[in-house]
Amino acid sequence: MTDDPFFAGPLTHRLGYLVKHAFHQLSGMLAEALEPYGVNPREVGVLSVIAADGEERSQHELAQLVGVDRTTMVALIDALEGKGLVERRRSAVDRRRNVVALTPAGAACQRDADRARIEAERAYLAPLDEESAAALTETLRTLYRAHATR
Repeated sequence: MTDDPFFAGPLTHRLGYLVKHAFHQLSGMLAEALEPYGVNPREVGVLSVIAADGEERSQHELAQLVGVDRTTMVALIDALEGKGLVERRRSAVDRRRNVVALTPAGAACQRDADRARIEAERAYLAPLDEESAAALTETLRTLYRAHATR
């Protein structure tokens, strides 16, 4: 048993309460890990989606893949463009279409920041054995898929 007052509270058996606090802990660890790269977790997510398979993607397509609305994606791309990490350009495949691409600095940032993200996630999950960590991740995926409203 621990002397931590958090665990003495009446809410510590409620899923929502625990998920919220786990999210805040992980978010803090990720923010700290990504700070040297000048990006936040959401921005690294966008960079990772752009880098994932070499496919050209519009802002709208990126918004769908990341799970944010168009307005939020415009702000994210504006911020990343302001940092010199992405550029908006005409598609090489369809000149009528605008796409978002990584700059060389964006590709390097994505690669390095993603390594830092992985290490932060490993550190967060360190109290669990490998099997439990994988089960937690798969359980969250299952719940997300089951309740997705897109």
